Amino acid sequence: MTTITDPADRFDIPFTADEKQTLLGILAFQRDTLRWKVSGLSSTLLAYRHAPSTLSLGGLLKHLAVIEAAWVNVTFAGTVETPTWYAQYKEQEGRNDWTFSTAADDSPEQLLAWLDEAQRTTEQIVAETADLDTIAQEKFWDGQEATLRWILLHLIQEYARHLGHADLLREAIDGSVGI
Repeated sequence: MTTITDPADRFDIPFTADEKQTLLGILAFQRDTLRWKVSGLSSTLLAYRHAPSTLSLGGLLKHLAVIEAAWVNVTFAGTVETPTWYAQYKEQEGRNDWTFSTAADDSPEQLLAWLDEAQRTTEQIVAETADLDTIAQEKFWDGQEATLRWILLHLIQEYARHLGHADLLREAIDGSVGI
């Protein structure tokens, strides 16, 4: 389980790497920022919801771990490794909000372990894929196809969007601020 307690410990994005390493570096920085935003919080605080929103830091953590695994491991690679959260997903089938609504039942350690698992699997799959223009094995629900490049950029976008939420939630919990 990887934790980040100091923002200075986040992944240092390379300025001169190739495209694949740059995308992975930006994604790693986003993941580390999420880890920093949830660091040191108990299960109770990870479940905290600031009205009127129903979002929680635990829900964001679980959602982003599952989304990363779903996009890279399942959609792109055709499931090279069954995610450890998969049984929960099957129990919640049909509920689009299951990652957000069930996170309070998971420990901080479990939530971070899922993020670690997603990251490890993503990095393995990306390392084994020679070309960012490689098409995902699974098509979207409407028959569209996506490249690995699009999926990585989409993940960066997804993390960045939810990190704004995480900033606000963490500030509401204990006043911690920072990017």
